[in-house]
Amino acid sequence: MTNTHMITKVFVDTNVFVALEDQNDSTHKKAVELSSLLNQNKKMKFYTSSEVIGETLTVISHKLGKEIARLFIKRYKNNKMIEFFFDESMYKDTKDLFLRNKSKNISFVDCSSVITMRRAKINVIFSFDDDFKKLGIKLLEEVV
Repeated sequence: MTNTHMITKVFVDTNVFVALEDQNDSTHKKAVELSSLLNQNKKMKFYTSSEVIGETLTVISHKLGKEIARLFIKRYKNNKMIEFFFDESMYKDTKDLFLRNKSKNISFVDCSSVITMRRAKINVIFSFDDDFKKLGIKLLEEVV
């Protein structure tokens, strides 16, 4: 276990955003607890990508309704999360990683998150998706 004060950069995945919004989600309680723990570290910086936000809005809209998705994006705009945006080079690298990967469980958005994390030198993802481990990414739960 690592002290959370040793972690300064965390990438946040779709399933965490969804779990925080959906009180009936099986990972809701865990997401709230880990978020609270992370927020105690004042040096912590949170990152995500425009692809993750797009996927999050779609999932929330389908699961909880369009109004909840609208509320999420309004709250999201007011937080201090750093959002990365795709360019052509990132798209190419993401597509290459997606095509090289044999697992049907690793989505294009997951690959984009890995490419973003590699470029930004972020080693930990706040996600409940074990498939990131297959791509060499440490899950937050493994290090706190």
